[in-house]
Amino acid sequence: MSDNTLRRQHKLPLVLLLGLLAPGLAQAQHTAKVPPHPGVGLLVRHATLDAQRPPQRAPISFTFGTIDYPDGPDSDAQAINDHGEIVGAYGGDLPDFRQGLPAYGFRLNGSSFEKIVFPKAPITLALGVNSLGEIVGYYSLDPADESGHGFTLLGKKFTTVDYPGSAQYTIANAINKSGHVVGYYNFPNANTHGFLLKAGVFTDIDYPGSSSSVAYGINDAGSVVGCYSNDEVTNHGFTLVSGVYNNVDYPGATDTCLFGLNNKGQIVGYYDEGQGTVGHGFLLQSGTFTAFDVPYAGVVTTWPFAINDKGRIVGQYWDSNNYTFGFEAKIGK
Repeated sequence: MSDNTLRRQHKLPLVLLLGLLAPGLAQAQHTAKVPPHPGVGLLVRHATLDAQRPPQRAPISFTFGTIDYPDGPDSDAQAINDHGEIVGAYGGDLPDFRQGLPAYGFRLNGSSFEKIVFPKAPITLALGVNSLGEIVGYYSLDPADESGHGFTLLGKKFTTVDYPGSAQYTIANAINKSGHVVGYYNFPNANTHGFLLKAGVFTDIDYPGSSSSVAYGINDAGSVVGCYSNDEVTNHGFTLVSGVYNNVDYPGATDTCLFGLNNKGQIVGYYDEGQGTVGHGFLLQSGTFTAFDVPYAGVVTTWPFAINDKGRIVGQYWDSNNYTFGFEAKIGK
């Protein structure tokens, strides 16, 4: 994917990229940040991968809550494991951290936040966490040159993850219980490629015939989800299961991206209806899409990033004042 395409759909609303997702938001003036109250929302839009499959008759209800790092100007929630540990990032005017403000990762366990900072790095993003508590993410020592490195974090020990060669950046997005990592990398003046890192060996993940691909999520069985582009303009979701790729598009959408999946085969992602339009979240299970938006006043975009085996979803939403918040959605009231 080109840099412009990635800016619109990148999982990291903090890294290199998001300014072009909604240009009007990127230029908006911040007003006083007031986190909304938790609420209950109904998922009201349904579609299906199979035209013969009838749509769900009963809507799915979610209970929503906001995840907001204390005193952080912006927050998001990137991943959740089956123990309920959540990782994400805060600070740095997240839509465009290159303005010079730092951004840091966090781990949230219960109501306790723990700051995550790669040594001497002004930018650290915590993006994935497995059932053993091992975290993966991205850090940059010099955000101005748009370079950076992936990392794993086990206990207090960071290990850098760099795709072999002269990659401009490597980003580790997710990790399963076996320690297998997926993410993506980019060489200067080149398109983006997904990767799987297993037992120290990198394997490229590129949707067949695509110009660029990104791997965002992996479950314990090794199934992978992500998105790809054929034209550097529109994006499509994909699954990679037992070596077989499948295209996944939300019906009628211009862009679709799959961000996370659990061990039950439930997938979360987002879609939009054209460049400059707002993004909506969706849950995909048993071939049926259920779209949803965080149901707070002023919410303009909803991006769900991960789902655990208990059906707890985490992600990020934007409000009309150009602030970002993390959210958690629990299926059912």
